[in-house]
Amino acid sequence: MIREFNLNEINEIDSLLKPFNYNLEKNLKNNIFLKGLVYIDEIIMGVLIYDLIYDRIEIEYIIVHSDYRRQGIATKLLNNLIDNNKNRSNITLEVRSSNVPAIKLYENNGFDKVAIRKNYYGNEDAILMMRKVGE
Repeated sequence: MIREFNLNEINEIDSLLKPFNYNLEKNLKNNIFLKGLVYIDEIIMGVLIYDLIYDRIEIEYIIVHSDYRRQGIATKLLNNLIDNNKNRSNITLEVRSSNVPAIKLYENNGFDKVAIRKNYYGNEDAILMMRKVGE
């Protein structure tokens, strides 16, 4: 089942996001645009964190629990976000240029490479990707 996360799930979500050094509770306090979806079946198997900024969406993170990868969960989270936001102009994200599996995931779900952000991740470039959803 995919749904928006609720506040009593913050610790479980933060444990999934730990590799990114991301603290959901802290970011919720500092970012009025922050939203998130969870893929849950007894436990949270995947999370998609995004900013809803007026007429557009910016994806911050998608992560799937290591035990449940390669089962289409990230695709289901992306499709849910896209399907429920047809009234938005676009969805954007940055991805490490070396993260080939993620780039393929986004391309397979209709995202296009639109720019390179030099040294976005310190010494690594990011690829800015975008998908138009409503026009």
